[in-house]
Amino acid sequence: MASSKASASKAPQAPKKASSAVKRTRQGDLRHARNTSVLSRLKTEEKKILKAIEGEVESVGESFSMLTSMLDKAVKQGVLHKNTAARKKSIFNKRVVAGKSSVAKPAVRPKAPKGQSAKEKSKAKAKVNAKAKK
Repeated sequence: MASSKASASKAPQAPKKASSAVKRTRQGDLRHARNTSVLSRLKTEEKKILKAIEGEVESVGESFSMLTSMLDKAVKQGVLHKNTAARKKSIFNKRVVAGKSSVAKPAVRPKAPKGQSAKEKSKAKAKVNAKAKK
């Protein structure tokens, strides 16, 4: 009997983790779950806005305000950097404004008057250089 106890106590055991390490892994797991949830909701809202812009739905403004609110909350929670949120807001604002203006009137852009050609520019530079040498 003594030999069975000795062999059982000599079995290799995993080193015991410190309680702080256990807590940090638990915190990391919670943060990871929260971050993935928030990012998933943001992506879903972004897709809704893009679909609404393509479909010319009136709820684009409402969806955009919801997205900006969600982005601000994600920054506050530490899920996104503030510059990332600002960049996303800017991009979607441009798309929403462009979508609204295209609904209001068709985008007909007048052509800009043509400037000097490359040959004319080089001739003008040559004249200026010739005058400067004299």
